[in-house]
Formats: sequence, C-alpha cells, structure tokens
Amino acid sequence: MSEIQIVLFRQAGNINYQGNTLAIASDQLVVTTGEARVSKADRGTRLNLFCYPGELHALYHEVVDLICPCDDTKPFNIIPIKVMPVFAELSNVIEQLNGNRSLLMKFIFIYCLGMENQYFSGLLRYFLAHNNKMLSYLEKNFMQPWSVTRFAEDLEIEVRKLNFFFYKNYGVSAKQWLLERRLNYARQQLLETGKKVIDIAVDSGFSSHSHFTESFKKRYLCSPKIMRSTLA
Repeated sequence: MSEIQIVLFRQAGNINYQGNTLAIASDQLVVTTGEARVSKADRGTRLNLFCYPGELHALYHEVVDLICPCDDTKPFNIIPIKVMPVFAELSNVIEQLNGNRSLLMKFIFIYCLGMENQYFSGLLRYFLAHNNKMLSYLEKNFMQPWSVTRFAEDLEIEVRKLNFFFYKNYGVSAKQWLLERRLNYARQQLLETGKKVIDIAVDSGFSSHSHFTESFKKRYLCSPKIMRSTLA
C-alpha cells in the first residue's frame, strides 16, 4: 500500500477495488488503498482524503500516546477495505474540518484508534517504517533556511529524485511541502509563544521577514500580527 485513502459516505454508495464492487451503507467511514475507486454516481455524496506515507509518518508521532504496544508474535495484515460506522454528528465534524488537511487527518485517526486500536496502531507502524530514515531527516531539518537544491545535496540525490520522493510520500513537490511545513510551524509558534514575528520567521526557516509575511498572508488570508491579535 503506497498511501491510504479515506472515504466518508454520508449516503449509501459503492466502492470498486480490483474489479470487485462493494456496497457501502450510509454514514460509514472507509479506510482503503489509493487504488480503490468510488463510483462516479456517488462522488457528490462523500468526502475523499488521500494520506501519503510522509504525512502518516509525521502523524504517528502526534498520536504516539494512543498507539498500543507492538505484538511481534502476530504478523500485521492490511485490510484492503476497512469499513467503520460513524454517527451523523461525527460526520458533520469531519466535513467541517475538510479545510484543514492535517487536523482532519489527525481527527480521523484518533477516532479510528479509539474504535480499533490494535489494527490502526499496526497500520501507522507500517507507514512509520516506510523510508523512515529520509522522512525523519526531513522532519528534523525543515526549519533550516535551505533551498530544495541544498536538501538534495545533503541527501546526496538529484533534485528530480527528491521531488519524486515528495510526490510519492506527500503528494506535493519538495518546495510546496517545505513552505507548508514552515508556515504550519510558524503559525503554531505565533499562537503558542510570545516570540517576535521576525524571530519566528527565522526559526521557521524563512530567509527574510518579507517573504514570510507575504507567504503567511497568502496561506492564511491575514498577516502574522493579525492572527496573533485574535487571541489577545
């Protein structure tokens, strides 16, 4: 499995996998592979989310306290199509979080771990082992004010291969991932610390205050100072 696909069915529908069609009841959360396809007639009644290995690698560390101990005596087998019921109220929350990808993913997996802890603990461990060394390096160093070329040189690979790695593991280019990761970190620092905006920009890997402010406004539709003032 190269990535996880999550599908929320608000109404009954069908999902196709390897030539087989499975009927899904209403208010069901389906955790499946990227190869599974929702029938065209059902696409307007569901929410789709693709979770890439790099994202799942980072997510593991955010929910690690919920992960059960690994049982080495039992091999872990991925279930191609995992179906779980959700209450209407929970479906509403999932849809409301659709604009915040990382928060949506975290919310869904916390729910899944609460429902079937052993299986989803194993699923996250599976992706933790996927390219663990390189993913750990990227998560550790994204705050460095380096260009994509510098990251590629440090990893001793071509820029083209690094971008391929990012598309495979995160669904975006290396440049896009670095910008989003830095902005998310900066936003967290703005809301949780009293650091100066210029210091947060530097700590988050931005080479200049103006570049940080411009990128932040484009991503969050307000300046860093205005976002911080909302909590004052």
